[in-house]
Amino acid sequence: MTPPRWLHPQDFSGAASYRPPAKWYRRLNPIGVPLTTLGLAPRDAMTLEVRGRRSGRARRIPILVTRHEGADYLVALAGESQWVRNVRAAGGAAALRRRGTRQVRLVELPVAERAPVLAAYLEAGRRRSGAPAAQEQARWYFGLEEPPTPERLAELAPRYPVFCITDTAGAGRVQAREIAPGVICVGLRGRTQTNVYLVSAGAGWLLVDAGWAGDADRIEAGTKQALGPGQRPEAILLTHVHPDHSGAARELAGRWSCPVYLHPAELPIANGDFDAMRRTAAPLDRWAVLPVMRAMGRRRREAVLAGNALGEAARTLHPEAPVPGLPGWEVVATPGHTPGHLSLFRTADRVLISGDALVNLRLNSVRGLLRQQPGLTGPPWYSTWDPAAADASIQHLADLHPRVLGPGHGRPLTGPDTPHRVDDVARALSAHPPRRTPDSRGQVRSSREI
Repeated sequence: MTPPRWLHPQDFSGAASYRPPAKWYRRLNPIGVPLTTLGLAPRDAMTLEVRGRRSGRARRIPILVTRHEGADYLVALAGESQWVRNVRAAGGAAALRRRGTRQVRLVELPVAERAPVLAAYLEAGRRRSGAPAAQEQARWYFGLEEPPTPERLAELAPRYPVFCITDTAGAGRVQAREIAPGVICVGLRGRTQTNVYLVSAGAGWLLVDAGWAGDADRIEAGTKQALGPGQRPEAILLTHVHPDHSGAARELAGRWSCPVYLHPAELPIANGDFDAMRRTAAPLDRWAVLPVMRAMGRRRREAVLAGNALGEAARTLHPEAPVPGLPGWEVVATPGHTPGHLSLFRTADRVLISGDALVNLRLNSVRGLLRQQPGLTGPPWYSTWDPAAADASIQHLADLHPRVLGPGHGRPLTGPDTPHRVDDVARALSAHPPRRTPDSRGQVRSSREI
């Protein structure tokens, strides 16, 4: 006998053309919209914004984006819901928000083309939450007690409007610019201005870092814009495996059939080792990430971690080893932000790609983050594993006297004063050592903004 539940999922399985949300479901909207807009919800969750057909005001709801055969779709589980009617009235004009705004046009699919997208929706749920949760979604969302067949989904398709997401003309264009010969910055992305870099590898290219989980399309578009059609990186190198730098690595490695290189100390977390996450937790992990993952329960947590693991694509890269396919570049160990953080340095013209060892955005200040104020600093303290090691890494990078700096966040520095600016950060660390306070486990943490 199935145990009773105090709260069932929203039932969207009815045969009516419109299944209005339950009251408790509607009350979640003021919570869900900020979470999806700020990128704190699952990686395929976004905020849909469309103008109300009667009020003329912007209407926002959290929604899941489904990927199928290289395109993104929105599925209207409630049928002819208000947002569907608003999209039609607006001629498909809408915006998607997740750490930034993407102006889009939503094109409604004919009924005959919807079934494969519905199948992709259910498959995405299985990858995200595991098979038991996917079976529950199939039952509550589509009324399916048995595994769905294409024929059965085709029968259900008239009840579920589906829209293909397309960029409006000129919208969503990726910023890609060369900051040094053979080094192209693809950014800036979102409020944290996250960058990734394309680096020339002789006849080919290598991608350094991979942004957030939802950035695969943006990075791929930036690659085509910068390199031309048909060109793609031969490998991906991660400075570290925080989700804003490694999120799309698995997706891109699959699309490009290429390996992902990272420091051996980053490998356990990259492959979903929860114990490793606990051992190397930064303050934000201890305050928010780990409690949420513990609340999931072991089975759900393992399914989520496995769904994001790099798996067979991962290759270890030691600091003393040459960078695969990048002659003239060296790997610089810059631990502190994470145990295995790496930077890249080209000795001939002193070009440095620093990841989060150095950033050019005031991430340590709420005001600086909200206003996106530039400023060369060390990594944000709340996501840094060992502040003392991070300070030592900055000193090491200053000794390299970089002429060009490609930070993980904020605008690259290419001016003649770049070596002096890096040196100023290192001198400030020496003159004003950070105040250290023990955390709940007795480990020493920094409470100073650089």
